[in-house]
Amino acid sequence: MRLRMFLVIGLLSAPLSPVFVLPAATYGQEATDAPDTPAEDVAEVEPEVLAVPDEILQLLKEGKPAKAAEVLQTAMESDAVAEEFKALHQTIAIGFVRARQYDKAMEQFGAAVEFELARTDSPTDAQRLASLIRQVSVYGLHATQPELAAEWADNAIDKVRALEAEHPIETQTPLSRLIQVRASMLARDNEDAAREMLAKQVAKLEDINATEDRSEKTYVELINLLTTQARLFKDDDGQDRVASAFEEALEAYPESTVLMAQYASNEYSVISGLARVNPDEAIERMEAAVAKLTPFEENRGVELTLRRIKSLESRIESTRKQLEMIGQPAPPLDIDGWANADGISVEDLEGKVVLYDFWAIWCGPCIATFPHLREFREEFGEQGFEVVGITRYYGYTWDEESGKAVNGSDDPTPEEEREAIAKFLQSKDMKHPTIVTPKDTELQSNYGVTGIPHAVLVDREGNVQMIKVGSGQANADALHAKIKELLGEAS
Repeated sequence: MRLRMFLVIGLLSAPLSPVFVLPAATYGQEATDAPDTPAEDVAEVEPEVLAVPDEILQLLKEGKPAKAAEVLQTAMESDAVAEEFKALHQTIAIGFVRARQYDKAMEQFGAAVEFELARTDSPTDAQRLASLIRQVSVYGLHATQPELAAEWADNAIDKVRALEAEHPIETQTPLSRLIQVRASMLARDNEDAAREMLAKQVAKLEDINATEDRSEKTYVELINLLTTQARLFKDDDGQDRVASAFEEALEAYPESTVLMAQYASNEYSVISGLARVNPDEAIERMEAAVAKLTPFEENRGVELTLRRIKSLESRIESTRKQLEMIGQPAPPLDIDGWANADGISVEDLEGKVVLYDFWAIWCGPCIATFPHLREFREEFGEQGFEVVGITRYYGYTWDEESGKAVNGSDDPTPEEEREAIAKFLQSKDMKHPTIVTPKDTELQSNYGVTGIPHAVLVDREGNVQMIKVGSGQANADALHAKIKELLGEAS
């Protein structure tokens, strides 16, 4: 039976997935391939059945993945299209993901994996399978049975390895990507097994790259594997091995825009990490990357990443300023007014350990730090510790009906906005005072703020002792330990 599933193809290649766009699948023959005489085995298919992909797409747009799954199940009861319609399981899975129904999504992904495993008999098919498994690995983390993703990844690896004897080079790209995914899962519970899995595939690609069978693709996958190793295991020589592989690859393919784009992406990641801890090394690496990438900036991918690399200069300089601030007197405060302050003044902060928290109402990561700030204040407040928020005017007012801060078309007075800030903090059970700076202030710049949340911990003598940028448990733990140390030293 032959059936041209144009709508299914369009559906699968539509931008339904926020993470991966899979190659469009080919179902049956196109009209140009058809023989002059119609084949006798062409099945008659009801028009309403052929319209099923459109119906499913519409239901997904309306946020009704469960109904879309029902429509698919009903359509698959038709022998004429059951096999072809299995490709729609993946599309419906994404619909469930968008609805945050991850277990339902995994049911659909499971059917999609089963379908792809059954029809994978070429390197091209293997690429499609690898993309699906990579997608499943992301969303499977949210399901109650994340181990299913590991099981499916193992099955996919076995399937592609079965093709390796006939296609020893062509299968290395999908196989390497599957191994990256599986090793990343495995590293959470069995680091040794993950190391071994990656090391074997790295060795295989290094052997290939030492022969005439090497290609840009084999170097790309080798570098991806080495980057994964460096990310997962934090080995001292991890980035050195990545750099060595790039050097070898670009020597072999000096005009490769694919490799250069990959190099650009890696350099951005490395420099971005260094920018927060080692500004001198970050600047040195940035200058080298810019020099190497500039001849390739006509390539759109390279040009965009090069621009991002250059944009890190302000972050690097901010880190330099922050490091220089450690042990030095905190810059003087610039205050237009207080919110949630209950009569507090700068003089009340003298002799205390103070955590200045640069934040904004609209900043999700800032709000994510609130529980930690509340805990710090509750634990250390009686020992001479205070949290002081610092924010700007952003045009917010408080909507009593919704109980939310809103940014509307009105231009609130400073008093109105400070009241909105206070009510916002109170709605989050936050009792610490907040400074609102003048609109033309240099305070944020003086404290090296380029992103928020930005926490500055000051000792009883008014000297800066720690600066942390961003939210997360690691920053919270570091601040907590430093607060204890500073209070202990002074007691």
